[in-house]
Amino acid sequence: MAEEQKKLKLVSNTQIYLDTRRLLDKVLDVTPNIPRNYKFTIGSRMQDTSVSLIQEFAAAYMTRDRNERIKHIDNFRALFETLKTLIRIAGERKWIKGMGIHAEIIELTDKIGKQMTAWKNSLSK
Repeated sequence: MAEEQKKLKLVSNTQIYLDTRRLLDKVLDVTPNIPRNYKFTIGSRMQDTSVSLIQEFAAAYMTRDRNERIKHIDNFRALFETLKTLIRIAGERKWIKGMGIHAEIIELTDKIGKQMTAWKNSLSK
């Protein structure tokens, strides 16, 4: 148990975790602006998917089994693509309000995507 907590602390110090956490914060900030008709289908899905990203990353980071790690990374990537699509929809419909907020979110998703791809590639060698 103590080793798992120690490992979890290390997870929260990684750049990809910090960036994914910032993305979750941004999603939580923008979802109140989503119209009521779409708040459950789009807004809640964005929030749930963002939380799932953190869970998948932590699971991938904490496991020692290479195949299990790759499985969690693949799950992360699938969820991440879904979230990017939902963010794109919200941006196109002007639900993301604020000076440059949508651009910040896109920049953050690009950064996370590159980090996750690099991690997956390092495991494929």
